[in-house]
Amino acid sequence: MFLFIATIFIAEMIITLTLIAYIIKADKAVLQVKSDLTKALPDIKTALNGVKSGVHILKEKRLWLFAYIEMKRNQYLFKAIKTILIYTLLFFLRGRCKKAASVCNGILLVKDILDGISA
Repeated sequence: MFLFIATIFIAEMIITLTLIAYIIKADKAVLQVKSDLTKALPDIKTALNGVKSGVHILKEKRLWLFAYIEMKRNQYLFKAIKTILIYTLLFFLRGRCKKAASVCNGILLVKDILDGISA
């Protein structure tokens, strides 16, 4: 009976010593990480300030991009309305007088050429 109790006691001591060894290793690792982090703290602060300024720049560029997209959308909308009006005028003039239709076709040809050159 005493041998059984002694065996269990020795096994518990081995487990306890192993756990203590792991706790000491983990403590040393935590202290090492803490010292590394303390040494790197100025670099981390500098990097975070850089990221902060980068976020502000992206915010400004995003606002500029949305304004530019809206401006281009308005330009294309205006060009589309002009083109629809010209073709509507041409459609109505073609039925009434042939000379006016040919003049409008010439104007459209010149407009398309100028749009092609400017693009």
